Amino acid sequence: MYRAIDIETENTGIDIMKDNKRIISVQIGDDSKQNLYWADSPSSGWNLKSAKEEIASLLAQGTIFTGYNIKGFDIPLLKQFLDIEIPNSNWLDICQTPEMAKFHQTNKDWTLECACGEWLVDATHKQKMNAKAEKYKTRQDIIEKAKIGAVAINKTMTWLTPSEAYSKALKKLAGGIAVYDSYLEFVESGGQKNTIFYEYAIGDVISEYQLLKALGY
Repeated sequence: MYRAIDIETENTGIDIMKDNKRIISVQIGDDSKQNLYWADSPSSGWNLKSAKEEIASLLAQGTIFTGYNIKGFDIPLLKQFLDIEIPNSNWLDICQTPEMAKFHQTNKDWTLECACGEWLVDATHKQKMNAKAEKYKTRQDIIEKAKIGAVAINKTMTWLTPSEAYSKALKKLAGGIAVYDSYLEFVESGGQKNTIFYEYAIGDVISEYQLLKALGY
């Protein structure tokens, strides 16, 4: 039995791993049913403790958790912030499947959207958040942070041009802030499902599960 698992974090920096301050939500499900647990939920049934309980229950049933780059992102951060251990035998990273490895040999765009496009899986849930992030790219404070971030990126990714490092920093900053601000709006709404954050977070679970099915699993 497969279940997609995905997390969102509070990260308004340039480093996808080191700048995470906390997990703000955990999403679990397939393409028919999904649950979203969030850090500031006023309901004990939807807080992160309940996410831990569902994960433990699913592991006891032999569930295999899947997702896009869960080995490099979701699994280590679940361990770091929530002390959730998902054994190696209970996860399957879509990025590490033979089909996806072959695809990445000829396509260097590693985004979920690109992979979904190749296998005709709907990922339009990303559009509203992407549009929000684009607007943040024009904010002067974010532009200045991106300039500083680009210098740091070039110290480790020396093969990038200064322009490429700046674009990378700007994309990460704008995207992270857009997600976190959308989360705060979601919290303010009391957890409404018609918010950008909810649609974005749950949409990833659905797309990842459908992508796994499209790959033949």
